[in-house]
Amino acid sequence: MKLKTQAGFAALAAASLLLTACGGTSGAQSAASDGSKRPSVANVIPGALGDQGFFDDAAGGIKKIESAGSKTQNVQSDASNPAQWKTNLESVSTGKWDVVVTGTSQMHDILDQTAQKYSKQHFITYDDVVKEPNVASIVYKQNEGSYLAGVLAALATTNKDKFPKATGSKVVGIVGGMDIPVINDFVVGFKKGVETVDPSIQVKVSYVGDFKDSNKGFDQAKLMYSQGADVVFQVAGGAGIGVLKAAAAAGRYAIGVDSNQNAIQPGFVLASMLKHVGDSLDSAVSDSAAGKLKYGETTSYGLANKGVGLEFANNSSAVPQDIQAKIESFAQQVVDGKVQVPSATS
Repeated sequence: MKLKTQAGFAALAAASLLLTACGGTSGAQSAASDGSKRPSVANVIPGALGDQGFFDDAAGGIKKIESAGSKTQNVQSDASNPAQWKTNLESVSTGKWDVVVTGTSQMHDILDQTAQKYSKQHFITYDDVVKEPNVASIVYKQNEGSYLAGVLAALATTNKDKFPKATGSKVVGIVGGMDIPVINDFVVGFKKGVETVDPSIQVKVSYVGDFKDSNKGFDQAKLMYSQGADVVFQVAGGAGIGVLKAAAAAGRYAIGVDSNQNAIQPGFVLASMLKHVGDSLDSAVSDSAAGKLKYGETTSYGLANKGVGLEFANNSSAVPQDIQAKIESFAQQVVDGKVQVPSATS
């Protein structure tokens, strides 16, 4: 399978209003360029755009959906105000929109309650499973993508001749947002990847406690680097931006998440582990338009169907081609079933 190398995903600017239209006119459906009808889509975000990661990737998918002919709207909110998330979700669930998109485990209970209250509304949720007949759930095998991040981290700390910022300490780390199953799925996958390369490598693990405090992310990564870590993998959302900053401050390496984050700290981010959220949402809405999306069921994306993957930083010299080839071979072993990556969510 082919792993990608591309420039960073441009951060989307956060709008000043909570309701931000992405285009289209009022009405349940819009016409696509081929004359077919496209479902209208509202995307409810439990936070704001501009995270340079997960929510921006989802919004990128909404932009593709709009380009295909759908009326769309991103509904932003205060990241610390669940009551507002609920209000926003209910406000677009009254039948005005054909499909309402929302995501992450933060929205689980709110979506479950709203889906029952508005039983005729179709919902798509990502990175979580809500078992309601009008909800189509999308999940990602982040353990598989994180396995490749672990392989990369291990190869970096054991090949300091090819990774000049590494010390050969055989110490790496991972900073998670919260101690919850989906984040621990990253952790176990990362550990498996490291172990596969060299079981003697030490893996340090810490949690910020949320997904927005970049100062805490910085402090936790700074501590890991001071303790010898050559590479730290951030899986902490907006808080993880602090991890990337700490890598630059320490003169070591980081691995980003959710979008290609090299542009944030050029030369210090080796790669980013992506869940292709935007692409999966685009596919789901297209399937819904074609009557093929099965509401009440869950679609899983992993390495085999290119739902997760490792994208190398755009300065491809940071990860030599022979190392990229090795990582690609490890990925293929997972796809072929030769390597079983453990999971914290099953």
